[in-house]
Amino acid sequence: MKLHHIGINVSSLERSKRFYQTHFGFKEEFTAVIGSEEIVFLKRDEEWLELIQDRDSASLQSRVHFAWETADLDVEIMRLARKGLEPVEGPVQLDNGWRAVFYKGPDGELIELINAGSL
Repeated sequence: MKLHHIGINVSSLERSKRFYQTHFGFKEEFTAVIGSEEIVFLKRDEEWLELIQDRDSASLQSRVHFAWETADLDVEIMRLARKGLEPVEGPVQLDNGWRAVFYKGPDGELIELINAGSL
């Protein structure tokens, strides 16, 4: 088995879609409606994000955390800074040699970029 997609509950499909398209290069693939949920599937290479907005939910506090591995963390930090996105934490060096930096998405989801070296 392999990971197919990451689902994120969002308060605004349009805002979140723009965020992931602008900062991380995702493209909209298709939309769906299931009950009160409006869904947008975004894709970048072989990675999928499912953005879900529940029209019946009055409040939202995202607790999602996910990480993308990168070969050059400093290049990604600079690329995102040029787009106006600044880290909320890091970069940090972990005891095992990994380096990581953290950003927040539009609904508070924690986005980690990590360089895990050869581990």
